Amino acid sequence: MQNMPTHKVELFPPEVFRTLLDHEVKKSRRYGDSLTLVDLLVETDPVTPEAGHSAEVFIINLLNLHLRDTDIACKRENEFFILMPSTGTPGARTAWERVRKLMSTDSQTDNGASFNLSTFIGMASLPMDHSISSDEFSRNASLALQHARINRLMNVVAFSEIQK
Repeated sequence: MQNMPTHKVELFPPEVFRTLLDHEVKKSRRYGDSLTLVDLLVETDPVTPEAGHSAEVFIINLLNLHLRDTDIACKRENEFFILMPSTGTPGARTAWERVRKLMSTDSQTDNGASFNLSTFIGMASLPMDHSISSDEFSRNASLALQHARINRLMNVVAFSEIQK
C-alpha cells in the first residue's frame, strides 16, 4: 500500500496572518477572485486548561484533515481564523458545515475525561464588496461570529445574512 502524503496545517502567528490577509484581499480585488475569511470560536465544557488543550488538539487535527494546501490558518487564544482563497460563500459554507458536524460530537481527552465542544463559525466573503479593506473584511467575519455566539447558533453564519 502506498503512503498517502499528509498535509499538516501551518498556524501562522497573528502578525504574519495579518500580512497574508492584506495580500489576499488586494489580490482578490485586483483579479476579481472570491475570497472567504472564516472566524471559528471554540468553547469547552467544563472550562479547564486540560479540556481547552484537548479541544485545541482536536480542532487542529480536524483542520489538518479538512483544510486545503492553499488555505491560510491562524490561532489566537481560543479562536481560529482561516482564509480561503478562490472560495465564495457557497463553497465555504459547504466545507465548514461538514467540519462543524464533526466538531459537534462529544470528544475524549487523552486521560479519558470527556468534554463538550461548542463551536461558533462566522464568515465573510469577497467579491460581495471588493472595495472593503482587510480590516473591514476581518470585522465582518468577527461580526458574523459574534452573531452566531450571542444567538447560540450552531450553524455557519455568513456576514451577508445578518440583519443590518
